[in-house]
Amino acid sequence: MKMRVDIDGNILDLSPVEKTRLKGLWAEAKWTFDYYECSFGGRDFIVPSLKQEKEVTPLQLEHYSYRLESFFSKPIVFLLPETPRYQRVRYAERGLFYLMPDKGYARLPFLYAGKKMSDRTRAKRLTPAAQYLLLSHLQFESLDGKNLSEINSLVPQSYLTVSRAVTTLEEVGLGFSDRFGKTKVFHFKFIGKDLWEKAQPYLVSPILTVRYYDAFDGSGIIGGINALAHYSHLNPEEMQTLVLDRNLVPEDNGLEDGRYRIEVWKYPPIGGGPWVDRLSLALSLQENKDERVQKEIEIMINAIWSTE
Repeated sequence: MKMRVDIDGNILDLSPVEKTRLKGLWAEAKWTFDYYECSFGGRDFIVPSLKQEKEVTPLQLEHYSYRLESFFSKPIVFLLPETPRYQRVRYAERGLFYLMPDKGYARLPFLYAGKKMSDRTRAKRLTPAAQYLLLSHLQFESLDGKNLSEINSLVPQSYLTVSRAVTTLEEVGLGFSDRFGKTKVFHFKFIGKDLWEKAQPYLVSPILTVRYYDAFDGSGIIGGINALAHYSHLNPEEMQTLVLDRNLVPEDNGLEDGRYRIEVWKYPPIGGGPWVDRLSLALSLQENKDERVQKEIEIMINAIWSTE
């Protein structure tokens, strides 16, 4: 059944997503939301509508957003009941988009409706896509001075995702953009290790979830302590840690323990090598309390800029 949503005079027509297009969607996502699609201002997006009896936290919504955007290959805008302002701020901090038609609140990828624009909160941390751009730039290929299309051609992200990531980097003060006619050219404000250090307050662990298996037939990139052992003098562990992009997550939830530790990351592993990149690795191990581990991480990071 179609729905119409009025956001401060902007009428959005929501049409149910055909059931055939939901084939392959994991069960929990089907139980939690009804799915609509919408076209507005020349932009298409998917609208998961939270079912009345369901409750989800901002963190859970973030996890759903990552996986649903990958599943549908379109931006995700949740249809939610009215929530207090502090909750909307938490949604914004996690990069979530939503519609709350009861009071006319909206946070969309391309539109901030009417007086509710004041609810938009500047980024306080990097989104996974923004962090991917930053770490890729620092370790593999410079993105400085490139326009959005050029950046888009170098990373496994959509143009819309790249545009949002660049905006996030600007909002936290790590970059700025110049315009030449209709072309937007992005620049980082700092270089090398200085940029890495300035980014510290805004960086997040790349790990979305962790699962364990006694046997694992899939392929993954080596992460965790064994990746650190590759980059340092640390001895490897018996348990192998493999890193998967969230698009390659197995359907089951794994075990409580096992021979393989599978880390599902918020963004694809950077660089294409057999081991995860050094800076993402450091962030993935930041909660490890072993002093030897933290010392080797420090040495590994310093080695990146030792030739500067």
